Amino acid sequence: MSTGSDPHASQVSEQTIEQIRRQINRLFEEVSHLCEQDLKPANFYAEFLQRVLTGIAAPAGAVWLRTTQGNLQLQYQINMRQLGLENDEPGRQGHDELLRQAIQTAKPAIVPPHSGNGTGEPGQPAPSNPTAFTVLMAPIVVDKAVAGLLEIWQDPRHNPDALPGFLQFVIRMANLASVYTRNSQLRQMVGQQQVWTQLEAFARQVHGSLNPTEVSYIVANEGRRLIECDRVSVAIRLAQKNHIEAISGADVVEKRSNLVQLMRKLADEIVNWGERLVYTGTKDDSLPPAVVSALDAYLAESSSKLLVVLPLKDERESEGKRPARATILIESFDPPPGVDQMIARLEVVGRHATSALYNSVEHKRIPFRWIWMPLAKVQEGLGGKTRAIMAGVGVGLVLAILILIFVPYPLKMDAKGQLLPVERRQLYSIVEGQVAGFASGLQPGSQVYEGQPLILMHDVKLEMKLRDLRSEIEGAEKEVRALGLQYNEAQNLGDKIKISSEKEQKQALANRKREELEAMYDRTNADRNRVGFFWVKSPLNGTVLSADFREQLTNRYVKASEQLLRVGDKDQAWEIELKIPQKHIGQVLQAYKDPANPDEELDVDLLLLSEPTQTYKGKLARGKIAGEANPNRDDNNESEPVVLAWVRIDGPGIPEADQLPRKLLLTGTEVHSKIRCGNHRMGYSLFYGVWEFLYEKVVFWF
Repeated sequence: MSTGSDPHASQVSEQTIEQIRRQINRLFEEVSHLCEQDLKPANFYAEFLQRVLTGIAAPAGAVWLRTTQGNLQLQYQINMRQLGLENDEPGRQGHDELLRQAIQTAKPAIVPPHSGNGTGEPGQPAPSNPTAFTVLMAPIVVDKAVAGLLEIWQDPRHNPDALPGFLQFVIRMANLASVYTRNSQLRQMVGQQQVWTQLEAFARQVHGSLNPTEVSYIVANEGRRLIECDRVSVAIRLAQKNHIEAISGADVVEKRSNLVQLMRKLADEIVNWGERLVYTGTKDDSLPPAVVSALDAYLAESSSKLLVVLPLKDERESEGKRPARATILIESFDPPPGVDQMIARLEVVGRHATSALYNSVEHKRIPFRWIWMPLAKVQEGLGGKTRAIMAGVGVGLVLAILILIFVPYPLKMDAKGQLLPVERRQLYSIVEGQVAGFASGLQPGSQVYEGQPLILMHDVKLEMKLRDLRSEIEGAEKEVRALGLQYNEAQNLGDKIKISSEKEQKQALANRKREELEAMYDRTNADRNRVGFFWVKSPLNGTVLSADFREQLTNRYVKASEQLLRVGDKDQAWEIELKIPQKHIGQVLQAYKDPANPDEELDVDLLLLSEPTQTYKGKLARGKIAGEANPNRDDNNESEPVVLAWVRIDGPGIPEADQLPRKLLLTGTEVHSKIRCGNHRMGYSLFYGVWEFLYEKVVFWF
């Protein structure tokens, strides 16, 4: 549609018009062919705009594309600087407003030079064409939406009647640009669809396993295809060290190889640093010295031209101060000119890999996972948590009942006792009396010998008996002396015989009374110097075992049956005197296999209150159990009778390690014991008291 060199010519030959038509059709065909090709936008619009300007002999032009935010962005221009818009700020603002309105109206327009095109919005400049050229504008419409704008500056010297033809040409070219834009968007969508398909498959695979090694290999191998690099490696932090779990293309990671060792050290330093490392051939001076050292060592072993190390820290552990759980490392030995897209794909892969690796490592850290996983499957098979709990409780009760019925368990009878020497005696008063004193220096633990006077006592009745005997002896002796004088004075033989007979009778009485007095002295250990006082003597060589006898006995009137002191030989054998409750004695006696054998023994577990953290062993013989039950006189809180028994704590059958040490043998030390009465059903051994109570109170009542 060009008018040639003379724009004011009124007639054009038919031949010239035909040539112009062929040229325009050829331009349309060329642009249509360009629209079908897979060209980058910059290359397409360069060829496209050049042909548009050639078709109408325009001096300048521009292609504006709309961004996703709705703004116009210059895609390509020819000779736009010659228009002078850059140096005219008000004119540039008016031109921008002109473009904005053209996008909004989505209609072609012809704007004369140095003219406005309506009024602007409040606070905005009016749309205008500040240049000396006529502006031809046509929108690039894709699916009824303005995707861009084709703007052509035409020489104003052209015939005004030719401007509509020029505009029609620009509109047709804009329509062809719309076709290219639509094709480009379609190709981009197809490419994005492929990427999204790959990314979806990657996400499905990487989240499909909870094994850290499997997840690492998926990230390494599948991630390398998505990122389009040469090698991807994955490191996982276990405790305080990183371990290289997977390297793309390698079935097995040789952890002893120098490359893997240097890669692990580099991952350690990056994780400690906590930032991403990007190496494109030059090192950043701001890197920490430890990172630089590890990077230099690794690059000396590897020939990577592009190296990116990205720590993968899940948002669930972002609040903690612990380093990242995993690290991904990509390498390229011949990287493309622009690596931003590769790094962007790494970020996408890293976001999916972060959560997958975190989940797998957390799953691996679960203790006793081999127990919980089958339990989870059982719970799911039973139909939910509530049913699983009910089933578990039911199974547990059944198992507990079966165990209580069929599993044997030792039956143990409790009893309390005290430590005592085997060789011991109790001291009793021979006759009733009042305690008057003790032997000098006599204290608890004093060493005594057999026959040693220990306790001085006084008895009024004894005193009266002794005084009566003494009086009778003295009276009989006086009569003997008097009869002796009478015998000497008697003259008659008959009198002498009679007096001699009486004297002999009185002398016999005196002797008999004297023997009776000596027998009483010997029997009561009476003090010959103090009438009515007598001593209680030690029956053997040993030690005073009673602790508070002075406080208990001083000035106390005691009967002959009351115990005064206990004396024992602590250097000889010891035993434990047990008080077995009568409710337990039946179980103890039934535990003996041969009741007629007095030497048969039961094992006894012993616990001394003086050392409550150690258990010792003892033996209870059948013959060492008393044959009667007595009231528990030493325990005012327990009225139930007890049966005395004596437990052997050393000798055959008791390992030396389980014997009571000599240093713990202290008279009167309280001992808690458990007498082993053989194996019974576990339920009975543990709850025999409950069974006996129910039998006594319920079953026996019926």
